[in-house]
Amino acid sequence: MNKPRITEEYVAETQLNQSQQQIDNDPNAVYADNMKSERAANLLDQINPDNLLTDIEHRIRGEKKNVYTQKWESNENHKAVSEKLLSNFMSFLGSVLNQNTSMSNFSSDEINNMMEIIIRYIGKEMTVNDELYDLVEDYTEMDRIAIIICTACFSTFKQAMNGSLSRRVFGTMKLHGDLNDDAKPNFKEALAFWK
Repeated sequence: MNKPRITEEYVAETQLNQSQQQIDNDPNAVYADNMKSERAANLLDQINPDNLLTDIEHRIRGEKKNVYTQKWESNENHKAVSEKLLSNFMSFLGSVLNQNTSMSNFSSDEINNMMEIIIRYIGKEMTVNDELYDLVEDYTEMDRIAIIICTACFSTFKQAMNGSLSRRVFGTMKLHGDLNDDAKPNFKEALAFWK
């Protein structure tokens, strides 16, 4: 008589089916699973570097977010910011504020060194190109832009200090299992990228 061969794929699929049956039979489990999914999605949305870069760009422009409509509104009393300044700083920030940075494992010394480099760059960039950026002797505006950039960079580095953000994200993913509603891959498919 032929016995069915038990493979890792079969075991993983069986465990997945059992978990799904428990969730299907228990309304509280469905609610808990949904809450875990929402928490995971919320966390990932908060650390999305694209959202952060968009916020920084609007803040450098001097715009303010309307709390009711969630749309950015321009400030008529604020002079227009140079598009060249925006382009240069957003390009720079795109290389610093990305998923690799936020999911890293930085020590406090590494953060201090990176912040020192960023502060030097901002100072040099704005003083060397002050005419190009229409910031000649406008130290208040230079300070405002520098504070926006430095605060965003420091906050991102601080989240990555000692790998705390990556542990939090992976802990959320581990609790939730899968962050989307697509069909879950079997064990073999989940590890296919290791080939």
